[in-house]
Amino acid sequence: MDDPFELSESSGEEPPSFDVAARQAVTDLSAAAERFEALQESLDPEVFTADEWRIVEQAATAISTAAERAEEGYIAVMYDGHAWYRILESTNEVRRRLESAIGVMTLVAERLQSEE
Repeated sequence: MDDPFELSESSGEEPPSFDVAARQAVTDLSAAAERFEALQESLDPEVFTADEWRIVEQAATAISTAAERAEEGYIAVMYDGHAWYRILESTNEVRRRLESAIGVMTLVAERLQSEE
């Protein structure tokens, strides 16, 4: 009987190499940033509740902060090989925050459509 709490991969597939994972993380972040920007441009800030808008603002701040820290991170790699892992972790964190905000903005857009 299979253990329903088993956490290991049962497919037998190898996890992606770091290079592949890093490229995918950047691709996913770029796609999320594009969706975020498109939704943000299409919605008036006044249609959000205070809590909804705070999530959107936090995501926008996360993008800005990540862009500012990117150069510092790449400089750190010259001195610390593990810095790549922190960069990848940060990239994924920003993407998750963007996707959360995209979800909120999508719900707001749907709410507006249902009110029409």
